[in-house]
Amino acid sequence: MWAWWQRRVALKRAREAVKNTRKLLRMHRDIVPPADLAAAQAATENLANAVTSKNASALNSLLEKLEEKLGRAFPRQPYAALRENVEVFLVAAIVAMGVRTFFIQPFKIPTGSMQPTLYGVYPYRDEQRNEPPIPYRDDRKPTYLEQLVGVAVQGKMYEAAGYRSRGDHIFVDRFTYHFRRPQRGEVIVFDTTEIDRLPEGSRGKFYIKRLIGLGGDTIQIHPPYVLVNDKKLDSRPAFERIYSCTNGYNGYLTVRGTEFHNSSSIYRVPDRDLFVLGDNSVSSLDGRFWGSLPERALVGRAVCVYWPITKRFGLID
Repeated sequence: MWAWWQRRVALKRAREAVKNTRKLLRMHRDIVPPADLAAAQAATENLANAVTSKNASALNSLLEKLEEKLGRAFPRQPYAALRENVEVFLVAAIVAMGVRTFFIQPFKIPTGSMQPTLYGVYPYRDEQRNEPPIPYRDDRKPTYLEQLVGVAVQGKMYEAAGYRSRGDHIFVDRFTYHFRRPQRGEVIVFDTTEIDRLPEGSRGKFYIKRLIGLGGDTIQIHPPYVLVNDKKLDSRPAFERIYSCTNGYNGYLTVRGTEFHNSSSIYRVPDRDLFVLGDNSVSSLDGRFWGSLPERALVGRAVCVYWPITKRFGLID
């Protein structure tokens, strides 16, 4: 019984070896030297004949000969494992770059112009405005474990006297706008290179704002509302939050010295341009100051906050 089982296993193994070897030789016949190819094919056919005749006693020797011929036809490359790992890494990098370029791209919110919808580094700190950090509760500095969780999950940056929150990290959809036009109320990311009225030091960066007007629209600001074509813009729930002037929102404000210096100012968006405003109207360098931006500067639609894990985590409205 045991001998019968061993014979059955050997025949099955040999049959699979014949099938796989024939496939391998078909796939690589153009790169294998003709002499080595012929020798491997002959060894394969010898093994196939032994399988057909069920000559189990000859299978082991024929399999060894086949492996020898295949070893000559496909010599082992030096550093094969390293080469394979490098190839896998390169393929993964190419796929990631393709996804980033054409589908989904990560961005970091640098400033507070979209607060409280989206946060930049808070409290903000730079050479001109060095605001103190958020103080620790009860003047107790968190333990190392609490700091680890705060850094990894909540995006906190700890200092001696308190902490700051990192800017929200978001995913931007670069795909959808190839098939439909942007819609009023969507949060968009755009390139500022071609915005001539923007201060030179700010050009060439990526901004994130809320889309208010499309080409041909007329825009007015009647604090706290924004009017598009003489109608209050209320196409999304986000506008109700902004108009409420609660929970950190201030509504939309006019600014002296700009084209929106009072509520009777009217701005017409040029054809093939877009007009944007920041949700944090008190502190946002937006279309009130530099007008519109060309549609070709549009990068994509802000989809979701993927880090840190705060109440803003998830889809962006």
